[in-house]
Amino acid sequence: MNILNIEHVSKLYGDKWIFDDISCGIQEGEKVGIIGINGTGKTTLLQIISGEEEPDRGQVIRQNGLKLAVLSQNSDFPAEETVLSYAASAIRQEEWDADNEAKSMLNTLGITEHGAKLGSLSGGQKKRAALARTLLVPSDVLILDEPTNHLDEDMIRWLEQYLRRYRGTVILVTHDRYFLDQVTNRILEISRGKLYSYEANYSRFLELKSQREEMELAAERKRQSILRIELSWAARGCRARSTKQRARLERLEALKEGRAPEFDKSVELDSVETRMGKKTVELHGISKSYGDRKIVEDFSYIFLKNQTVAFVGPNGCGKSTLLKMIAGQIEPDSGTVELGETIRLGYFAQEIPEMDEDQRVIDYVKDIAEYIPTRDGRISASQMLERFLFTPDMQYNPIGKLSGGEKRRLYLLSVLQTGPNVLVMDVIFSRIFSGILCVSSRENGRKVTGYTVDCVLCV
Repeated sequence: MNILNIEHVSKLYGDKWIFDDISCGIQEGEKVGIIGINGTGKTTLLQIISGEEEPDRGQVIRQNGLKLAVLSQNSDFPAEETVLSYAASAIRQEEWDADNEAKSMLNTLGITEHGAKLGSLSGGQKKRAALARTLLVPSDVLILDEPTNHLDEDMIRWLEQYLRRYRGTVILVTHDRYFLDQVTNRILEISRGKLYSYEANYSRFLELKSQREEMELAAERKRQSILRIELSWAARGCRARSTKQRARLERLEALKEGRAPEFDKSVELDSVETRMGKKTVELHGISKSYGDRKIVEDFSYIFLKNQTVAFVGPNGCGKSTLLKMIAGQIEPDSGTVELGETIRLGYFAQEIPEMDEDQRVIDYVKDIAEYIPTRDGRISASQMLERFLFTPDMQYNPIGKLSGGEKRRLYLLSVLQTGPNVLVMDVIFSRIFSGILCVSSRENGRKVTGYTVDCVLCV
């Protein structure tokens, strides 16, 4: 039985229709993963489903009395409220033992200082507190936007089991394909304003999508073949004297109006590079503490040229702190971080830095550099933006009109724009780039997020 119906929904974002007349029904108990490249409108679709945002056309019909619990990317956190009261408020009127239930959920998600003020928490801790609060809300539908961000491996495994056991409906957005495989039984793919539904987890979705694209390409080849035949017939000077000939000419016009299938493009990254000498990054006896807590103690390591390194470990163990010391964002209490003379380091943080919402996209890039070094010489800021899937029209839009995913892509471009040969990326899941990659990951092994790494450092 459908409990949610998306009926002919369209949404205009800036000057672009991110949804164009999409429809689907979501059934009770389904575990739905929404996927698509950055900027396709995954978060916007969640907001429309939850009622946080209205479509420009169409409607979402929800079953009467349907209870929704929503985890947003950007939740509001009352700075002076304690973690416990924030989490327990979700169930305060439903359960007499709300505090104990909230404490148990917070502990599971690695937040043990229940009396701490929300304003004192790190970004990752706030995200986990928001997840705890969302899971505690009595609900029929869980709507989760990037729930695995800031979770370590044990927490992700726990959340997988929790959602599989959850009796209601789950609708989520995540870039964690392993998580999608374990949790979902249906995939909704957003691509070029259209919505495609697959009764499958992520692995099966990849197979079904490939089959769909092959069928679309085969249909296009057939259209082109018939079009050539019909154009040749029309070129011989036939006239629409009979009903049969008129029908054939009408079919010719319909064939000419047909469009070839379009597929999502990939961001081009491998062209950005600068020369690297033998010496890259060397850590010599570095230590770092916060109060009585030792984050890193007397750690030494020499990164080799063209080596790919993954940092793994539970939440709070010091991965981000170590990466920030490598990137020069913070200083170690003792020891040294040495960079080779030819090293040009790029640092990609977990949080997007503040951007001027009124500034045009092209101007944001030009303020960093008019031209970007590549293997084939230098290319313009506009050309680099096109490689990052920003069309010429989008380049002259203000940053405020970009989606969250597009802003993150723009931020990545700004990091790569200077031609770094060492990338330090504080992200949970990431594609391997040229140079050195230091990345927080969910797997403790030599295979990290589907990509082979040279070395894994356990923190």
